Amino acid sequence: MDSAATVPSSATAAATVLQEQQQQLQQQTSRISLLVKEVESSTAGANSANLVLQLDSLNRLTEFSEQLRARVQEHNQHIESLCSLHYEGFVESIGQLLQVKSDASQLQRRVADVSSRVNEVCARLNSLCVDLMQSGQTLHNLDSARESLQLCLPVLDAYSRLRAQMNRRQPYHALKTLERLEHSLLPLLPPYAFTEAIRRELPRIREQIREASENELKDYLVGVRGDRSRLVGAIALRLVAQQAGLAFSMLGSSSEPLDHGEGSNIDDLLDFSPVYRCLNIHTVLGEKARFQQYYRNQRSYQCTSMLQMSPLGSSRVNYAEFFAQFVGFFVVEDNLHHTMPDMVTREFLNELWQNALEILTRLVRARLSDKLENTDALLDFKKYIQLLLIAMRSYGYRVALVSDLIKEMQAKYFRVLQDNYRPMFQHIFADDNYTAMLLQNAEDYKAQVLDLYPFSSAEFDSLPYPKRTSFSQMVPLVYSTCAQFVDECLCFHDGASADAGGTSNAELEDSLSKAINDLLAYTVRDCFKERLRELHLPELIQMIVNVEALEEVCDRLEAYTMQRLDSGGVKLHGKAVFKDCQAECESFAYEKMKEQVNKMISLAEYDWDYDPIEAGHTSSGNHGQQQAQSAQNLQQQLPPPSAWVSDLMAYLHSTFTAFTNLPPKVAQTACLISCKHVHEELLGLVMDPQVRSIGPAVLLQLSSDIACCKAFATNSPVPGLEPETLCMAFEELSQLLRLVVSNDWQVFLRECQTGPRSRYDRVTVSKAVQLLEKVREFDRRKGSFLANFRSKQRKETEVVLKQLRTLVPGGTAH
Repeated sequence: MDSAATVPSSATAAATVLQEQQQQLQQQTSRISLLVKEVESSTAGANSANLVLQLDSLNRLTEFSEQLRARVQEHNQHIESLCSLHYEGFVESIGQLLQVKSDASQLQRRVADVSSRVNEVCARLNSLCVDLMQSGQTLHNLDSARESLQLCLPVLDAYSRLRAQMNRRQPYHALKTLERLEHSLLPLLPPYAFTEAIRRELPRIREQIREASENELKDYLVGVRGDRSRLVGAIALRLVAQQAGLAFSMLGSSSEPLDHGEGSNIDDLLDFSPVYRCLNIHTVLGEKARFQQYYRNQRSYQCTSMLQMSPLGSSRVNYAEFFAQFVGFFVVEDNLHHTMPDMVTREFLNELWQNALEILTRLVRARLSDKLENTDALLDFKKYIQLLLIAMRSYGYRVALVSDLIKEMQAKYFRVLQDNYRPMFQHIFADDNYTAMLLQNAEDYKAQVLDLYPFSSAEFDSLPYPKRTSFSQMVPLVYSTCAQFVDECLCFHDGASADAGGTSNAELEDSLSKAINDLLAYTVRDCFKERLRELHLPELIQMIVNVEALEEVCDRLEAYTMQRLDSGGVKLHGKAVFKDCQAECESFAYEKMKEQVNKMISLAEYDWDYDPIEAGHTSSGNHGQQQAQSAQNLQQQLPPPSAWVSDLMAYLHSTFTAFTNLPPKVAQTACLISCKHVHEELLGLVMDPQVRSIGPAVLLQLSSDIACCKAFATNSPVPGLEPETLCMAFEELSQLLRLVVSNDWQVFLRECQTGPRSRYDRVTVSKAVQLLEKVREFDRRKGSFLANFRSKQRKETEVVLKQLRTLVPGGTAH
């Protein structure tokens, strides 16, 4: 089995080997054919070495030689066939070739001749080419030099221009030239010696440019701080004045040339190019933030120094210059804010405005408190403050503090006006004759009354001339002076609407009402009080009439004020003021009446110890009978009133009869007060502690005097005053004297103990006790008829006194 299996395997291997050998033989044969073809090609000579190596590797050189001979034989046969085919043509070609040979020889000679000549020409051409190449190199060098010079010339020109600009102090243009030189021109050049020198010079030039720009900025700041800023402010104030309807002439003489000179436009006066250039320079230098801070610090310092060093004088020119410079400062900054908002920011302007406004407020308040006491100066000052308010508000600043300043100036103006009007009212009160005005004709009526005071009364107008007013010349003068005060107060608000920086209608009404009320309540009233102390009774009576007329003056003054304001919100309190004045005047009149009464009462001379019985004593035998008869007559008959009482009543009667213009209530009150005062003085005489005894005769005389006073009261000269009311003023002393004289003690005691009191209701127990004790003391000291003839009555008097003392609170029956 094994041997049988091995045999096929060997056969298979042999077949495989045989097959591989056949394949190799075929491959070698193919390669030999390829080598033959390669020999036939035109490149076989070049590759002969390689061909030999390949033949050697195949080891079949014989087979290659055979194939190569066979191939040569094939080619020979092919050539023979071709030659036989083209023989005639070949012979012709040979003949032609021989002919061409002679021509070629001739041509060769001619070509040699041409070649020699060409060689000569080429030699010369080579020489020219060498020259041309040298000339081209030279030209190239020249072009390179020209190009280099063209690159250097702008650098040199820029550097020259830079130096010239530095000499002409044009730092902004110099910086632009420097930047172009440094970043655009110098990088184009090789590092020449002069370029390196320029590069080393540039930092120093840059520093000079920075210093030059700062110097230019300083010059600008100095220029804009002075006249330029003042001119800008003057133009701004002029425009504001025109828009507000105010007269531009008030801006002072310094601004008048602006109306017809050059530079009357703000834009023509504002040249911010130094600031722009300096900002650009510092921006390029990388110092923009430092420059902005430097500019703000400088302007803040200038603003403060401007306010602290500029005098706020008292003339219109001083005001114009001060406020023009103040407004011009902020107008300049506002224009810069619109063109350079990142440098002059709104926050910086607001802070600058607040600081300046605080300083300005202190200056204005100091000016108001120390020096401004003239209304014209106050008005001028106020107009500039008003223009400042309008101008700064138009630029977007907060002006609440300026409005407060105007209100403070208004209060100051009103106070100064009141002080100015005080002498006027003093003259009116001092120069008045306190007599009703006598008007002879209509011309007098118009000149003395209607031209000063819109007085109207149908009853008065119906009276024929000559006629008298109830008031004196003082009343029309007071009205006309108050109306003039209103006009001058309104001068403060002329041309000042709420939109133009003034106060609103309601604020104007309130402030004007307060000013007029203060004038009436303080100035007029103080002058009235000063004069009141110097007046006599007739003048006081006329003053009362005048004050009553002045209450009507307040109504007409209020109507006049509302007419001037064209509104109905004015409320004057003058009536209350003049009511108080009238009360004071009436009080003074009453005191004057009391003084006159006191002068006449001081003439009273009562002999308190007078005893008519003792004065009439005789030595006749009928002495006792005569004394009794005298006592009886004394009790039954009153003596005539004292002369001073008669004179006093006649004076009072004539006084109250003459005062027909006196208001009825005042006349009634004066009469009643006078009667009460007379009664009080008489009662005071009776109850005077220094009067220790009173005789019956004096009691009867007092009773007669009181009866005379009651007779005056019964025939009262004052219309509307009830006689019973006036008589009651004397009732207490009348009842007391009647009680003592009539010895009606039992009735009095009964009324005091059980009531009701009707007959002696005005008599107090204490006064009855005092008077009865003085009567008893008289009896003890004089031993009067009561002791001699009426001892029983004397004992009754003691009993009455004891009973009366028990009725007095805290009294004892001793």
